[in-house]
Amino acid sequence: MDNNLFKETADAAKQVLDRFGIDILSDHKKFCSAFSDFAPRLSKENKAFFVALSEDIGDIFIHENDAVLTGSKLADDVVQRAASEISEYLNAEKADLVAYSIASALGWKLKSGVSLLSSDSGDNFISTGDRTSLIEDLFRRAQNGDNDASFNLGERFFYGRGIKQDYTKAVKWYTLSADRGDCSSQKKLADCYYLGQGAERNVALAAKRYEQAAEQGDYDSQKALIRCFTIGGAGLPPNRARAEFYSKRYGISIEANTSDGLLRSAQAGDPESQFKLGNMYLRGVGIEYDSEKAIYWLKAAASQGNTDAQFNVACCYLSGIGVPQDKISAVMMFKEAADKGDLDALNNLAGCCLRGDGTSQDQSSAAKYYRQAAEQGHPKAQYNYGECLFNGYGVPKDTTSAVKWYRQAAEQGDPDGQYSYGWCLLNGVGTAADPVAGKDMLELAAEQHNPAAQKELGYCYVNGTGTYKNYSIAAGLFSKAAAGGDKEAAEALIACYKYGGEYLAANDAKAYHYAEQYGIDYYDI
Repeated sequence: MDNNLFKETADAAKQVLDRFGIDILSDHKKFCSAFSDFAPRLSKENKAFFVALSEDIGDIFIHENDAVLTGSKLADDVVQRAASEISEYLNAEKADLVAYSIASALGWKLKSGVSLLSSDSGDNFISTGDRTSLIEDLFRRAQNGDNDASFNLGERFFYGRGIKQDYTKAVKWYTLSADRGDCSSQKKLADCYYLGQGAERNVALAAKRYEQAAEQGDYDSQKALIRCFTIGGAGLPPNRARAEFYSKRYGISIEANTSDGLLRSAQAGDPESQFKLGNMYLRGVGIEYDSEKAIYWLKAAASQGNTDAQFNVACCYLSGIGVPQDKISAVMMFKEAADKGDLDALNNLAGCCLRGDGTSQDQSSAAKYYRQAAEQGHPKAQYNYGECLFNGYGVPKDTTSAVKWYRQAAEQGDPDGQYSYGWCLLNGVGTAADPVAGKDMLELAAEQHNPAAQKELGYCYVNGTGTYKNYSIAAGLFSKAAAGGDKEAAEALIACYKYGGEYLAANDAKAYHYAEQYGIDYYDI
């Protein structure tokens, strides 16, 4: 989109603010409706403003407006903060469009000069193309009543998948679809209330949501509902009569899946109960954390051939969790589970062979095991086998074949595969160079908080590779990568603020701040 889009968007936002006042920024539904009226040709952009305002950047502008207009705060700093708030899930170009448009509508003066751009300048402000981010599309569909989208959005916030983890926002989106009758959302919302994730722990509210899902036939929710009334908890006293009512209604033993019930089944020798009980102790879920008891029951299940338990015990031995670190035993158990078809175990076994952990270093065996798991569709193994091919670990070096496996891992959402495939596309290694596709692939990995991808994407914006130059976006990406431990990204972040660039004014104070924060000599940059 050229500068005309920015001007039209800012003009429409200004009409809304002039008509309804600045407080409309805190009411995203009303704002979007008004914005659509004043900018009918830009109605497809409503989702961008909805996302922005629903995440409270409208409140940022409301709270900071007086300070900016009186000169006690820099407009650029507030705009960058607002854009940063939404760049985790809204693509960076639209995040800038939203933040700068609102700032321009408020009459803020920016050192970058963005608010002063004229419609006939011919300069490009942003270039989004036709690609709409997956997260953005989920917001749009969720707001329009799509329960699957609401649940998936809640899942992304809950697990931090391609978006900043936020349990409170996860609860918000689970609640929307739960209230519309979505069974999966009702169950997940109940779990949040039961565990106190994203909301104050409240077993009474958990029971209410479990009952909604239970009545739709969800077996896990039926068991959880019985457990709530059997054990009780915050806001809900134990009620044996209610527990027995639901036990009879659903045909499930009152003791099923409680720690006491699992303990009896585990003591009776049931491997699945032993595995579940071990995991409960290991995670501290539904029972007090106890690594020794966790290992005891996981070992009991593993000794009976439970492959999930074998994998978990092997991981504990490898890391020294609950047991003295014993990499040899870890390798033996990874192999035992792998021989039974566990692909996670096969991938980990390959890693042990590659590093020489608990076994002699053997790159050929590592490559063989990675390929076996990769050919069966394991995304991390596909990336790892690509690494073997790219670097010549245990197999002849073959960058073309490496790219094939990176791509397969990337298509399954593996962030390392996305980064490596994107890097190859940028640099034309093993495939024809395609900077735009490479930059887009890096964005996918960066959205999953991959520091290497965040840094490389930052360089794309510095150099204008596959996109336009924008040092403001680059600085935000370098900051994220630096926070993830990348020293080179920290140096690049300092350089951005020290020297400035397109859409970013030089700021010595910030440069000094980051130099001090990351222990880097400012004068070496």
